[in-house]
Amino acid sequence: MSFYTAQDWGRFFLNPLFPVFFIGLVLLLKRQRTRLGLLLLLFYLYGVSIPYTSHVVMAKWSVPDTVNRQKTYDVAVVPGGMVDYKWYVSHAAEKEIFSRYLSGYEQLGQSSARILMGVAAVKSGLAETLLLSKVTIKGVNETKIIRGFLERQEVDPRRIVEHGKVRHTLAEAKSVKAYCENNGINTILLITSANHMRRAAALFRKQGLNPDLLSVSRDNTPITWVSFVPSTDGLQDTYWMLYEIVGYTAYLIQDKL
Repeated sequence: MSFYTAQDWGRFFLNPLFPVFFIGLVLLLKRQRTRLGLLLLLFYLYGVSIPYTSHVVMAKWSVPDTVNRQKTYDVAVVPGGMVDYKWYVSHAAEKEIFSRYLSGYEQLGQSSARILMGVAAVKSGLAETLLLSKVTIKGVNETKIIRGFLERQEVDPRRIVEHGKVRHTLAEAKSVKAYCENNGINTILLITSANHMRRAAALFRKQGLNPDLLSVSRDNTPITWVSFVPSTDGLQDTYWMLYEIVGYTAYLIQDKL
């Protein structure tokens, strides 16, 4: 039986093509279809399918980094969600073959830059310890996979620690707070995607933590004529834009950040 989280349902309904389907259906059912309605539908579809839209909005949405590279932080916190869960679920039947012939391979997802920066922070001396959450989604143990990856990156196992089991960023912030209080942690470096940083930082600060920020995956691609060409990349970028903005707004309404 498939198990869907609240985030799965949220991602399902945030698909930017949903309004196109429903508005198109309304226009089809109307006895008199107006050119204005069709024009607005085409305008919306164009806006959500070009990379330029999310590029401009998320550039304003991202927050400045506050990392001090002249100090050494007690811990570098890297939020979960770095593994391509769908890949592991879809290849579950071949798990035995992969483990026999492809040992040492980790299928990371689109947020893999987080853990790469976490590795760099520890190995460069920017942070003493890499703090990971215990994450298992859809039967996939992300923490175990990430530990295997870190081992192959030659990160000293003594500099990798885990806090509690979490399923989302709010739970992660609460768990990190408890860990820091119990272990006398004073300085925290929060490493996550630039698009995700505003929400993550607000959730951590709501818990009374004051992490310095180090963002990864900033979109620094120049705006060219390709930015105005509809594409699947543009739709995907719009989806993640909506996911972050709606998620932040939902937490704000609930007074959780």
